[in-house]
Amino acid sequence: MKRFIGILIFFSVVTTMGCGGYTAFQPNIPNENSKLVGFKPGLEPAGFSGIKWETELSSLKEMKLFTKESNVGYYLRGDDAYKLKSGKVIPIYYGFWKDKFYVVVVKTKQVSDWEALKESVFEKYGAGAKPFSNQEEYLWVGKDATMALRYDSNSKSGTYYIRSHTMEKKMR
Repeated sequence: MKRFIGILIFFSVVTTMGCGGYTAFQPNIPNENSKLVGFKPGLEPAGFSGIKWETELSSLKEMKLFTKESNVGYYLRGDDAYKLKSGKVIPIYYGFWKDKFYVVVVKTKQVSDWEALKESVFEKYGAGAKPFSNQEEYLWVGKDATMALRYDSNSKSGTYYIRSHTMEKKMR
């Protein structure tokens, strides 16, 4: 049990440091009832929206650089967007390290969008592990992908991302 909590805490820290911006420090209270959650058979993402992990950026059309953070460039692809049940669309950011597809990120800016995104992800993948009792954060860990869904109550924003373990190893 302690090992699972340790793994969940580790991935949560990586989640916070790897794809999120800095927010005011809030000590996390480990959820001792949390268990590691994997993907249902056949549902572990091998990429996103038809793009496989490690796909070369140059082979993709309509990618436009949005921003660069550290060594990862985040791109928007044409009119591609994450569609909520309400019909609202949210931009999808595709992250490339050394021009190879590594991570996909969707960010919400309103509580209602966060709730709709959470509902959508839970509907497809089931509830993720909740490593901290005082944080709205959920994790799924597979053989080659980690997926996280996190709400920041300070900024009232949510982040959903999926990233490749293989690419993470190469980045080290």
